[in-house]
Amino acid sequence: MKKILALSLITSSLLLANGYKIPEQSLNGMALSAANVANAHGADAAYYNPANMVFNPDKNSYEFLMSYIYLPSVKFENSDGSVYNSRKETFLVPQFHFVSKDMGGWRWGVSLTTPAGLSKRWDDPIPQAGAKEFTLKTYELNPSIAIQLNNNAALAFGLRAVKSEGIANGTVPGTYSFYLDGTSTDYGWNVAYSLQNDKRDTKFAITYRSKVDLTLKGNANGYLGTYLFNTEGRATLPIPAALNVAFAKTFNKTTVEFVFERTFWSRYKELNFDFNDPVVENSFLGQPKPKYWKNANTYRIGITHQCTEKLTAMLGYSYDNTPIPDSTVDFSLPDSDKNIFSGGLKYKVDDRMSLGFSALYAKQKSRHVTANAALGRPEGTFSDGGALLMAFGMDYSF
Repeated sequence: MKKILALSLITSSLLLANGYKIPEQSLNGMALSAANVANAHGADAAYYNPANMVFNPDKNSYEFLMSYIYLPSVKFENSDGSVYNSRKETFLVPQFHFVSKDMGGWRWGVSLTTPAGLSKRWDDPIPQAGAKEFTLKTYELNPSIAIQLNNNAALAFGLRAVKSEGIANGTVPGTYSFYLDGTSTDYGWNVAYSLQNDKRDTKFAITYRSKVDLTLKGNANGYLGTYLFNTEGRATLPIPAALNVAFAKTFNKTTVEFVFERTFWSRYKELNFDFNDPVVENSFLGQPKPKYWKNANTYRIGITHQCTEKLTAMLGYSYDNTPIPDSTVDFSLPDSDKNIFSGGLKYKVDDRMSLGFSALYAKQKSRHVTANAALGRPEGTFSDGGALLMAFGMDYSF
């Protein structure tokens, strides 16, 4: 059972960040729980809705920010009374957005973000069998162009270049040990359409980001019993496609936005590592693991209020459905439905520069797991978890 459990953890662990997809990539995006699509404006429109770039003021716009991510310990209470706790994790993540001046009805922009990539470590014997450490880092460069179709509508297209790095490490002393690492650079695309009325107080938008398959290739080393191995390995892991449909309405100094997001996880049916060494390939490490994830919905609402000429306040809420079915949830991705709360402030220093702070808290629901020896899962309840994010940043235009 330990070997089966280890495979489950290995093959899932590198996908941690996809299960915890990170849509909060700007000051406004974090403050509004990513309900920042139809009303996206300024430099971060390049990421959330590049079609809206054409409705920006005729200036070059920049946003620089640093995000802090804190992942509290995940608790697992086993049916036999034992309790396991993962380590707490912290990260600092830089992001950047730019939108150009008007170029005869055209604009171009670029975003540098981290669309996925977190880490989790367990120290207790059963989780450590496959999840002593695993990490996935991603960096996305997303250039885009937009054209104004008329006074009320715009269309945009972008390219996605994603660089990824993954590590998985697990051990049962004397039985087996493995260390896997891999890197890749992969590509995708995105499109956006925006429609606004003449007063700019009613806005509608549709955006779509394609799936990007992370074709990780690298090295695997360790031992299986008395057999030592050092071999090349590869796996394909998806960042799923996502569709956003958004509507925003402004009432005097307050704008309310609603966003429906559909994330297309259903194509993720199994995960398989391929190893050049036939001994490793034919062991439990090389066996495909069923996933059968389902498409998931997220419902978002964001409120932006112009408090004074210089001060803007934002609040957001999202309800996020997990894509992981009960049949395949395990230690590596103890994901569940989440309630997400957020807020932020922006202060306009002068006509060129604004400073801002945003914070977001994701409350993860408890989830019970039923024992299944075939999948290497114990019986018990995952609880706690979630995430706390904070961002400090600067907007600048000229």
